[in-house]
Parts: sequence; C-alpha cells; structure tokens
Amino acid sequence: MKNKSLISIIAVVFIAVIAYFGYQTLTNSSNKQSASSDKKVIKVATTGVSFPGSYKDNSGELTGFDVAVIKAAADKIGYKTEFTTTSFDGLFGLLTSHKVDVVASAIAITDDRKQTYDFSTPYATFQYGVVTKKDSDLQSVDDLNDASIAATVGSNQIKVLQNFNDSINIKTYDDREAALSAVSNGQVDGYSNAKTILSAIIKQKHLDLKILDGDIEEENIAITYNKGENKELRKKINKALAELEKDGTIAKLSKKFFSGIDASYKE
Repeated sequence: MKNKSLISIIAVVFIAVIAYFGYQTLTNSSNKQSASSDKKVIKVATTGVSFPGSYKDNSGELTGFDVAVIKAAADKIGYKTEFTTTSFDGLFGLLTSHKVDVVASAIAITDDRKQTYDFSTPYATFQYGVVTKKDSDLQSVDDLNDASIAATVGSNQIKVLQNFNDSINIKTYDDREAALSAVSNGQVDGYSNAKTILSAIIKQKHLDLKILDGDIEEENIAITYNKGENKELRKKINKALAELEKDGTIAKLSKKFFSGIDASYKE
C-alpha cells in the first residue's frame, strides 16, 4: 500500500511539473507573439527589379541599397517593414492611394515632387550620366546633340535630359532592363541613370557598355511620403538616418551595393 501511495504521489508531482512547464512555454510563446504583433509596421513601395537599389537575389529575397537603408532605419526605431513592389511609374500611385506609407526606390528630391510629396533627409547623392555601347563614337555627355537616349517611364531622368540638352531624343521604357537592352541592341544611342547604378549593373551583368565622361546633373535621394502626412514617422526616420550616416552604416551599404562606391549623402 505504501508503494502504491508513493507511486501516486510521484505521478501527481510529475503531472504538476509537466503542467507548469507547459504553461510557461505557452505563456512565453504567447508573449513573444504578442510582442511581435505589437511591433509597428512601415508599408514600403519599391520596384524590386531595379538592381542594385531594389531587386530580388538568387533566393528570391528582396534586397538592394534602398531596401537595406529603409530596413535599417525602421529597425532603429523599432518598426518592421512590409514591402509592395511595382513598376517605377506605379510607386507614387501606391503612395497617394495610401496603400503604402513611404516609397524607397532611389527617389530624387525635385522641386516638382516637393509640390505633392514630403521627403526624408537625403541618404544618398547621385551623379547622373549616360551609358552607351563600348564601340560608340560618343565619348562625353557633351556629345549628345540629337542622340537618342533611353529613360525609365516616370523617372526624373526624362526632365534631367531635357534640361541638359533639348536636342536629345528621349525614348521611354518600362524598366531598366528594357532600356539597357535597347542600348545593347542599337535601338537607342544610350541610357541615362545614376553613374553608381550604371557602374554596378555593367559589372554585375558583364555588359559591353561604357559610361560617358561627364555628369548631366547631381541630385539627392530620399524616402518619400505623402505631403503633410506621417509627420511623426518622418521625424523618427530622419533621426534614424542621421544615426546611420554617423556610424557609417549607409556608407557601408553603398559600397556593398555600388561596387565599392560611397554614394552616401554628405552635407
């Protein structure tokens, strides 16, 4: 009888211990899920096809300079990021329709855009240039009279080219891939974009292209918001960007994605 009583007591204790640790596990799991679900989210629009700023790597993961910068800034202020990808000319539509909170996709700050949108402090500075076939007679951006130059639909390169030389024949394409193919196939004389981007693409794809001497224009790149909205978020992001600039994170990311070039913004 004593043995049976002892076995009963041990069984009760064992069950109690299992129940306790089971409860703790469930509680900890619940707390983790709650903490995760309580984390605020920044909804971000980006292209996802614009190497090296916003693209998918070999495993299908969204990455790139602009993607990494907004992720790092969000992490600084305790936010998660949720990305929506679309063509470049569709980015601002997602923003104005409030389907996303911000756009992070190599957006240049321009006077025209300032009429409709607000911007973070800049996180990069791009010098715009033109890429052509290596055997092209064009050597410098000063040689572009009457040349046919490709630009992406909705991009600021269209206006940059017009302002630089109004004799340039601008042909628009849906994305960079199509524009670069047009150059390689001889459909246009060249393609305009930031020289840091062009350099990285040529290296990554081993393209038989060259960047012409000289710059067309220089512009600052920033995260974009609907005008007059998300003021508190903008303030937090600006603080985070300042810290990321100061500790060298943005410069490091720039060198990683732009073939060793530091395009981080410097006042």
